[in-house]
Amino acid sequence: MILAELQPLAEVKRNDFIDGHLSGTKRQIDVSIRWSSGADKYLTIVQAKDTGRRADIKVVDEFLSVIRDVGATGGILICRSGFTKTAHDYARNCGVALLNLHDAQSTNWSLQLTVPIIWMELTPKIEIIQAIYLEAGDSVPTDDLLGLPLTTDDGTTRLNPVSTFEGHWNGPNAQRSVGVEHDLIPDKPVKVMVRDASGARQLRPVQNFRISYTVEQQVWLGQFQPADCRGLVDYLDQKAFTVSYLPISEIPAQRDESWQQIDDPAAVAVNIRGTVVTTERVVIIQGTRVQNMDIRYLGPDAPSPAHE
Repeated sequence: MILAELQPLAEVKRNDFIDGHLSGTKRQIDVSIRWSSGADKYLTIVQAKDTGRRADIKVVDEFLSVIRDVGATGGILICRSGFTKTAHDYARNCGVALLNLHDAQSTNWSLQLTVPIIWMELTPKIEIIQAIYLEAGDSVPTDDLLGLPLTTDDGTTRLNPVSTFEGHWNGPNAQRSVGVEHDLIPDKPVKVMVRDASGARQLRPVQNFRISYTVEQQVWLGQFQPADCRGLVDYLDQKAFTVSYLPISEIPAQRDESWQQIDDPAAVAVNIRGTVVTTERVVIIQGTRVQNMDIRYLGPDAPSPAHE
């Protein structure tokens, strides 16, 4: 099952019998894997040893004779107890893979394995940019927690830039590329609601309005031990564990203090062997409000007494 999960496009057959070209007899194969790439055809054979001791160089040598006899292009030797050091060296030089099965639901093959996980947390940094043109005597509130009183429908409803961004960021179509400036621009002209010199409400144009944001990323490296998973352990590659089945429900939904913060997730992923789970957590925005509002007006100054 694990081999079929790892190679879904290949033909995987258990307890196969293949003609031996050298021996002239059919050789019993625990698992055969056949696939094609263009005009080329490939055959990998798998032999499993369920013994209480590590497989030695003799086991590898016997398996090599079967590989040559059936004309296989590759071979995988599996032993639940592992392999001796000499078997490692011999198999590596001969191109034979030495693996072990891991099935967390099986007491016969269960191993105490952990899976590395790279946790990426994305947080937006927002800036609201606008140029407001006022007339002499105009006034706008500066103590409103929602910011300036903006509108795109001549004052029928109020445009709240922060809640507008909140809905965008929490939605499925938000751009979240890290380190890139993203802009949200309304499809209708924006105006600001003000009071003129007589106290009457007026609408003034807002130019170049946009909600600009960049995404900051923090990354942590952790380990978790799934209760339900399957895969292969590669003895010739630092016991790298390649997952064939891992339910999403097994991936941690939160991290703890044991996780290590890292700067370059790409470098870590290259150095870790086998399967590395990468999960991305988007910081959800709720109940935000404008902070540190910096207002600068563009327009005529109030007339001085000398001009009155």
